[in-house]
Amino acid sequence: MPLFTIATITYNQEQWVRQAIESVLASSFTDFEYIIADDRSTDKTWEIIQEYKDPRIRAWRNDPNLGEYPNRNNVLENAKGEYILFVDGDDILYRYSLEEYARYINVYPETCGVWGVHPFYLDFIVYPYLISPGELSRLNFLSNVPISVIGLTESVFKVTSLRQIGGFDPQFGIADTHAKKKFGCFFPVVLTPVGKAFWRQSPNQASQRVRRNMRNLVETFLMDEEILASGKLPLNEEEMRQAWKNFRNRRMKLVFSMTILKLDIYNFFRLMKTLRIPFTDIVHLLKNADYSYQSGADAAAPLMTDFNFRRGKEVNSVTDTISVQEPKLK
Repeated sequence: MPLFTIATITYNQEQWVRQAIESVLASSFTDFEYIIADDRSTDKTWEIIQEYKDPRIRAWRNDPNLGEYPNRNNVLENAKGEYILFVDGDDILYRYSLEEYARYINVYPETCGVWGVHPFYLDFIVYPYLISPGELSRLNFLSNVPISVIGLTESVFKVTSLRQIGGFDPQFGIADTHAKKKFGCFFPVVLTPVGKAFWRQSPNQASQRVRRNMRNLVETFLMDEEILASGKLPLNEEEMRQAWKNFRNRRMKLVFSMTILKLDIYNFFRLMKTLRIPFTDIVHLLKNADYSYQSGADAAAPLMTDFNFRRGKEVNSVTDTISVQEPKLK
């Protein structure tokens, strides 16, 4: 079993796919399998993929076209590695990133993932930091920290854990954010600063398309509502009440500001219906949310482990045997 499965999802990316493949094969850490799943491209993407004969590569072409997230789920089910990361056909993996991921997994064997976050938003954490499901869920629902919305290319998941939550839900155009929020309800992950890959942004990619017609806004609230109602969040009763209050407050204020304040009556009623918002929730326009949660940490006493103060082999080695305790879903 290799430590990593690197998955490259492609569709009509002839312009960039060669860079993606070359960057993966040039990685300084070599204990990985490489799956390339082309979703029946109509350009020369598949022809370029077939040029590569590296024994670590398993490549196939879907028939018929599956769509982005069914394609990811298919790769997840076929992955043989212990951990999986997605480097899409327009991304570039940095040379030493796998080595760094492996080091964190070696030092924190209980982790079920390694996620990149923006230190600017989490300036009360010393990195790397092993965060619990409770802390992660509080940051997701009791703070304004965008901890689960960073690009999928900056996220590593334990394969069995991602399978346990059902992988990616294709009903969402931002199913990676949905998966990370669900994942964070059950599994500890190591947080590190972003910068393990270059993830290209172009007008036709999925992350840009979902921003049209307020789809991104709609999906964010639908997935948050689903997770809050699931009973799976590791929050106490008071925290759950605050999470629901924050959710309703933010939802109503955003819908109002994006429609009524722009004299867009049609989309106001459309969003109220789509998001199943009762008109009694208009009262939340007058209420204040509380997104002040920061785990009680600040610059004087930040969240941290002893990683940056250790000396010796356990910090530097990435080749020791790795044994991961698998958490149980509630």
